[in-house]
Amino acid sequence: MLRKLAVACAAAATLFAFGAAPALASLDDLVGNWTNQNSSSDGVTRISVTRRPAGARVRVFGRCHPTDCDWGEVDARPFARRPGGDPIADANVLMATYDLALGRKTVIIRQTAGGGASYEVFTDFNDSRADYLEGGALRRMTLPTPPFPIPGGGGGGGHRPLGGEPHPGGGGAGGGAALSEDCIDHNIGNLQVANVGGRWKITDGSHLLLDFGSNRAAADRSLQIIRHYGFTMQCFVARPNAAMSYWRRGGTISAAAPLGGEDCINVNPANVQARNVGGAWKVVDGSNWLLDYGSNRGNAEQAVRVIQNYNLNRQCFVARPNPPMQYWLSR
Repeated sequence: MLRKLAVACAAAATLFAFGAAPALASLDDLVGNWTNQNSSSDGVTRISVTRRPAGARVRVFGRCHPTDCDWGEVDARPFARRPGGDPIADANVLMATYDLALGRKTVIIRQTAGGGASYEVFTDFNDSRADYLEGGALRRMTLPTPPFPIPGGGGGGGHRPLGGEPHPGGGGAGGGAALSEDCIDHNIGNLQVANVGGRWKITDGSHLLLDFGSNRAAADRSLQIIRHYGFTMQCFVARPNAAMSYWRRGGTISAAAPLGGEDCINVNPANVQARNVGGAWKVVDGSNWLLDYGSNRGNAEQAVRVIQNYNLNRQCFVARPNPPMQYWLSR
């Protein structure tokens, strides 16, 4: 039965590759956080897709009470949209398999027209229960974005909703665009420093948050920081290899007191802008550049929006240079 299921799944992905796929597709179009368009579904509630050098990882959440069940993170196999296509550059289908106590679940995620996605879950029980198929439409998760305070704005007019006119001095942030965030949540109580394959990592069950190589002290320090500030979400601007990563506590940036001994630089959000410096788009604060996005102006402007939306005025690192953890604070 399992072999039949695998064949059926591969066939379904192949048929889709020849069928109603968008004219242009790549694996990166499926990367991100997705939620089930049917909010009352008793099955899958949300899916997270992250890039890896040779493919992708998929994390699925299912309906449970009082909180969703985390199936964990597994490798996902990309399928090209045509014979001989590049399975990364031409991918519009991902397939992931979960071997669970109840049986095997094969998850297929497909890119659809208009930047959307769909999913199917084939469940093959180990016992006498009938196997079944669940599916539905997905939409990208757009997390709530609170207004940000304008430094020195004074009484009454010190806040504006994101998407209004840019604050003077903000420059180049594309103030009319909405802020769509790429975030992954985690359970602080499950986080631990673990040696995986000879490398020190912070993990949430089977989900990898950060990789510190041989530096266990940096891993321990980073876990201390996450717990101190109560960070429940890890967010990125332009994965893979995101130049900017930031952490949230629910819908806000943590307001906890400083931990002490942190490696941080001060930032003035009102002065932050995206600027082309020597042919590369950088996020700068006056004459100091904070982030480098190369040729991608849109990603640099997205980082500016994030900084100004949350009034991020401290950029912090663990174990520079090439810090494995970057986080931002707002005070």
